[in-house]
Amino acid sequence: MEAFLLGAGLGFAAGVSPGPLLAIVLREALRHGAAAGMRAALAPLITDSWAIALAWVAGAALPEAALRGLQVAGGLYLAYLGWTGLRQPARLEAEGGSGSLRAAVLANLTNPHMYLFWFLVGAPLLRRLGAEAWAFLAGFYLLIVGSKMTLAWLAARLRRTPLHGPALRLGDGVLLALGLYLIATAAL
Repeated sequence: MEAFLLGAGLGFAAGVSPGPLLAIVLREALRHGAAAGMRAALAPLITDSWAIALAWVAGAALPEAALRGLQVAGGLYLAYLGWTGLRQPARLEAEGGSGSLRAAVLANLTNPHMYLFWFLVGAPLLRRLGAEAWAFLAGFYLLIVGSKMTLAWLAARLRRTPLHGPALRLGDGVLLALGLYLIATAAL
């Protein structure tokens, strides 16, 4: 039970923490509805398996150059999403958003914070937990995906209110700012 609660706590913290993936989840929910935001919230189920495997095999250190490269690639992608979103009218679009999961997966794969978590925290915890690692993973994914889906559902409630346009603009602006921040800090 301790492993499950530890995973759930870390999953919840990651699920509600501001960052690129949450910004995409909220943007998709505002733009295309709750289902699109919830699909985007599934990205950790796809992307984290790669990071866990890499952390497990490679040990506890990812080369600094690889982290910087991921950060620049992720920054460029987020800046692109934010810029294109800001250039579009803030209008309601059809429910669905077929590219929601793809956009979230790409953003998460290029997010160095996911790799840092799995290299420095996640994989060492999984090793230490041994047979209880499955309980940690169950709690982690239940809460990271569940909290993001809940936030997507709440954001989608804004779609039919006067707050829709400003909220969407704010989300696109956050994506652009996060992208530019990642690019700028990769050079430091």
